[in-house]
Amino acid sequence: MRPSIKLKTPRLAALKNRLCHSAAKLEKEESGLAAIEFALLAPLLISMYFGLAEVASAVAVNRTVSHSANVVGDLASQVTNIDKDDMQDVMTATLRVLEIADPNSISIKIDSISRDAAGKDTFVGQATLNAGAANLPAFNSAKVDKTLLNENAGIIVARVAYKYKPFNGAFLDSTVTMSDTFILKPRRSNIVTFANQPNKVFSCKSSGTNVTCG
Repeated sequence: MRPSIKLKTPRLAALKNRLCHSAAKLEKEESGLAAIEFALLAPLLISMYFGLAEVASAVAVNRTVSHSANVVGDLASQVTNIDKDDMQDVMTATLRVLEIADPNSISIKIDSISRDAAGKDTFVGQATLNAGAANLPAFNSAKVDKTLLNENAGIIVARVAYKYKPFNGAFLDSTVTMSDTFILKPRRSNIVTFANQPNKVFSCKSSGTNVTCG
């Protein structure tokens, strides 16, 4: 019969005591908790920071686009006739209000519309900057209330669209089209003509903040 092995020797007992003491000490140690918590929360906090910055930037640009639509419509409604040079000035002023790094990603459209007594709408004049650069919002003059558009006075419709590229792109799409439409009444006449011609259409292009219309 083999003799039984005694596990509880003085050396093993001392080792057990040291392990228990180290475990108890480790359990009470809290100096590394802050580092662990930061390591867990840091990715979330950093993502939230960049996400909020991206959204805030987009909101600011969207407000600028809305303001520029108001500006272009207001400038066009203050005259009785807009010739080529005037149209270039209106478009250039709008681009400078926008302060966009890439003006070629902006589309602007101005429509002068009249309505006769029979309720028929006619485009008196039209001007477009960078056609196709960004999707302009749809507009249907037939849906404009007759108290605003009637045989006594026309309207100026200003539309602006901008292909916005988020600086980070992690939370928003790679491009976001921001747009707005403003409808204004002519200030000094019943209608605003373009180049003193019926149904005159200006096609404008931008080079930086300089605009040429033809």
